[in-house]
Amino acid sequence: MEKMNNTFILQRFDSGMHYILLNENDISALINQNNNRVICTLNEKVHFHCAILPKKEGGYFINIGSTICKQLKLKTGSLVTVNFAIDDSPYQFEMPVELKEVLESDSIANALFHALKEGNQRGLMYLVSQAKSVDKRIERALTIAEKVKIGITSPKLVLKK
Repeated sequence: MEKMNNTFILQRFDSGMHYILLNENDISALINQNNNRVICTLNEKVHFHCAILPKKEGGYFINIGSTICKQLKLKTGSLVTVNFAIDDSPYQFEMPVELKEVLESDSIANALFHALKEGNQRGLMYLVSQAKSVDKRIERALTIAEKVKIGITSPKLVLKK
């Protein structure tokens, strides 16, 4: 697995989202056969799956969520040590245990979930993983299984009532 370490300045979009700006040299060793998914480690403490995204003005970036910024006490302008590694995990995202168990117990939902585009799969996994309590993660996993079975597969819509 190709790895690289660098120090970057945490920046912020007008929308409020934090990001790290990368250039072609930063990512040339990481982009492999059109795979822009990486595992990112910030300040040797926080690991997360992410995508390297193109910036309209040129270059590339990765988003850094507010939860991670709070956890590492980062703010706009902070120097951040970053380690990247190509993400060759099955989903290119951590499958929440709760969703895995729900899908294993419901063969129809499992088949439908695995027929979704990879981005939708990751989005649904993210929805489950963001719940703080185990009970809420189980509830979300069950909701996702039911919604997928009735054709609602968009992470933006699946939790709407």
